[in-house]
Amino acid sequence: MDLDWQGTRAFFYGMGYNDADIEKPRVGIMNTWNEINPGHIHQRELADAVRDGIIEGGGLPFLFYGVNLCDAVGGVKGGEYVLPSRDLLVNEIELNAKAHFLDAMVLIGTCDKVVPALLMAAGRVNIPTVIVTGGYMETPWLHGERVDYIDIGASITKVAEGRMTPTEFDELIHTCAPCRGACGMMGTANTMNLLTETIGMSLTGNSTMPAISGDILNLSREAGRKVMELWEKNICPRDIITESSITNAIKVCMAIGGSTNTIIHIPAVATEACLDMDCSSIYSRASLEVPLLIGIRPNGKHCMEDFKLAGGLSALLKEMQSKLDLGGMTVSGKTLGENIQHAVNKNPEVIHTLDDPLESDGGLILCRGNLVPQGAFIKQSAVPQKLRKFRGRARVFTDKTDAVKALRDGTIQAGEAVFIIYQGVKAGPDTAYDFTTALKGSHIKDEVITITDGRLSGAASGACFGYASPEAALRGPLCAVRDGDWINCDIANRELSIELSDEELEKRMAEAELKLEPKTGWLSIYQRTVGSILKGATLIEDNRK
Repeated sequence: MDLDWQGTRAFFYGMGYNDADIEKPRVGIMNTWNEINPGHIHQRELADAVRDGIIEGGGLPFLFYGVNLCDAVGGVKGGEYVLPSRDLLVNEIELNAKAHFLDAMVLIGTCDKVVPALLMAAGRVNIPTVIVTGGYMETPWLHGERVDYIDIGASITKVAEGRMTPTEFDELIHTCAPCRGACGMMGTANTMNLLTETIGMSLTGNSTMPAISGDILNLSREAGRKVMELWEKNICPRDIITESSITNAIKVCMAIGGSTNTIIHIPAVATEACLDMDCSSIYSRASLEVPLLIGIRPNGKHCMEDFKLAGGLSALLKEMQSKLDLGGMTVSGKTLGENIQHAVNKNPEVIHTLDDPLESDGGLILCRGNLVPQGAFIKQSAVPQKLRKFRGRARVFTDKTDAVKALRDGTIQAGEAVFIIYQGVKAGPDTAYDFTTALKGSHIKDEVITITDGRLSGAASGACFGYASPEAALRGPLCAVRDGDWINCDIANRELSIELSDEELEKRMAEAELKLEPKTGWLSIYQRTVGSILKGATLIEDNRK
C-alpha cells in the first residue's frame, strides 16, 4: 500500500468512487465551454460524449473548465485581452494536468485563440492527448448570396456611406450567425481546426464537421476511447507535434488561404513542444512552393460545408501529398498517410489540384524590407490585383478607433497607406480588424493598404499587412513612420519598404517617443513576460528539461 496516496483515496470514496475506479487511469476532460461564446456553447454535450468514450476505454474521467473569449462578444474594449487569454488557458490546462497527476487528457475547444492554446498545452504537458474541435456554424443565404459574420463590419461602413439601408443591415444581423459553432468562413478558428487535424492531434474528419451534427458527437465519443489507446501505447503529443508535422501545417495553411494569425500560433505550438524551428522561413518557402487550392470565404465563394462535401481535409491532403511528409504519427494511432489513403476529391471545382490551382502562390506571403526587417504577413489570396504593387503616402494612427473614425468621415484618402501601430504583443496586444473590416465596406477599399504590428482577423480581406515586426513598441522602424512618408509594397517580390535613407530612419527610431502604456492585472503579467513573436509570443520560450 502506498501510504502517501491514502488521503486521495479517502476523498475519492467520498465522491462515490470505489477501489476499482481509483485504480483506473485519471483522464482529464478540459472543456472550454461557456454560455457567452457561440463557438463553445454546445460543448457540454461533446464533453458528455467524451466521458462515455473514456469510461468505455477503461479510464476514470474528470471534467475541468477553462477560459475562452470571443473577439466579437467583447468588442473593441475587450480586444486587448483576447491574445493573452490563449496563454492563460495554456497555464490553466498545465495546472490541472500536473497538479492532479492526470494520466491523459481530452481537450475540447473551437475558436480562434482556444484551439492554439490546446495545441500548446498538449505539447507542454506531454501526456497522451486528443483534441476535439467543436465544428462550425452554418453559412446562411440572404437574398441569393452567402453571408456570415465577416459581412457585418463592411456593412456598417455601407450604412454610414448610404449604400445600405438600416433595414437591410438589421436583416443581415438577424441572419449571418444563425446557430452555434465557429464562424463559418476561413478565419482563424477554421484555419486552426484544419491545422490541428493536419498536425495529427485531432481525429480524421473533425475539422470539417459542423457543430450541429451527430457526427461530431460520435467523434467526441471516439476521442474518449482513442485517448485510452494512446495511454496504453504511451503515445504523447511530442511524438505527434514534430518539425515535420508543423511544416505540414504551414504548407496546408498556404493551400487553404488560412488566417494570418497562424504566424503567431504555429510558432507557439512549436515552442511549447520544444522544437527549435524558424517558422517564418518555412512560411516564406511554403508560399513559393504551395499554391492556393481552395477558395473559402473571404478567399472565394465557397463555405466550409462545400469543402466538407467535396471530401474535406483528407481530400485536400491527398491532392497535395507530394508536398507533405505523410509518415508522422497521429492520434488515430495511424500515420497521416494511412489516414488519407482512401480519400477522394469529389469536387475539383472546390478542391483544386496542384496542376490547376486557384492561384500559383500560397495564401500567406511574408514581406520584408527596411520598414519590416523581420517581416509582415499578408493574405495574398484576399488582396485585389491592383493593390499587389502599391506606392502611397503614410497615414499613421496609434488608436484603431481613431482610424475607423477617419475612414468614415472621409479623412483617409484613396492612395494612402494606413498604419495602425502600437497594437503588438508588447504594446497591446490588440487587433486592427475593426479598421480593416470597416475599410472592406468603403468605396476606397481597393485604393488603400493597411499595415499594423497587431493582429488581424483570420478572415481579413484587402491589402492588410499584419504582425509587422519588430513592433513599434520595441523601437522597430514602424515607430519612425510619419504622415506623408512614401511607402512601397510589392507582394510579388515580397517587399515592404519606406522611402527613407538608412541614416534618417535610424535617427527617427532613436528619437521616437514610444507609446507603451503600462497594464494592470493579468495584462501586466503578460506584457512583462511575453516573448518574441518569432517564437509565437509565448510566456515560456524553452520548456526543455
